[in-house]
Amino acid sequence: MKKLFYTLLAAAAFAACSDDNYYIDTIHVVDFEEARLGEGGYIWGKPLADAIDDVDWQGNPIQSLYYYGPVYAQGDAVMMTYFNDFGGLYDTWNGFVVSSCTDQKTEGYTNDKSVYAPSGDGGSKQFAVAFYSNFTADDEGIPTINFTGAVRPLSIALANTTYLYLYFKGSVPAPVVDFEAVITGWNSGIKTGEVRVKLAEAASGLVHEGWGTVDLSSLGTVTKLTFATETTDYMAPNYLAIDNLVYEK
Repeated sequence: MKKLFYTLLAAAAFAACSDDNYYIDTIHVVDFEEARLGEGGYIWGKPLADAIDDVDWQGNPIQSLYYYGPVYAQGDAVMMTYFNDFGGLYDTWNGFVVSSCTDQKTEGYTNDKSVYAPSGDGGSKQFAVAFYSNFTADDEGIPTINFTGAVRPLSIALANTTYLYLYFKGSVPAPVVDFEAVITGWNSGIKTGEVRVKLAEAASGLVHEGWGTVDLSSLGTVTKLTFATETTDYMAPNYLAIDNLVYEK
């Protein structure tokens, strides 16, 4: 199976010396293997949601199940998620879910938590799926990883979801366009940089399969990472999968 791309990354503990004192930066990996998944093979915001007073599109009062907050934490990393059922009409989520779903055959939104790979990165069982929306209020639709302190991200594994892959390569395929993942670093609200990765390429018609490792060292010291997608096809599902986030502190 083809890799998304190939990155050579030497991740090792860095030792610095000042006078007689030695400081060792510790490497950490967020691999999602500690997450306790639900019966469907994933965890998301719905079980955490509370009823809130809301209004429908006509301005009528309703009660909705709503949640925005952490869905999973490992080490210094806290994954954020959004859920709203809009008065019980339909379940909507953005941000992150943690998943073990690897259905590579079912097309459409009902299979929005599967990676287009037989496993997580490196044969692992679990990973995270990100769903980006810039229409959700207060930036709650932007997949976000908050860190409890300043860290230096080194790398992350990325893959396509089945939903996106089969949108371009399924039974009724859409024309392949450029589809990019955009990973942005932030340090106390100040942008430190961004890394862009093409998950689909118009020129070659390629939609990437499997996992590939992305170098994040250019982002420097961050307190937050956000994930977005960019494409000219506004019907394309704005999803991607992540695994094995490596950082040092």
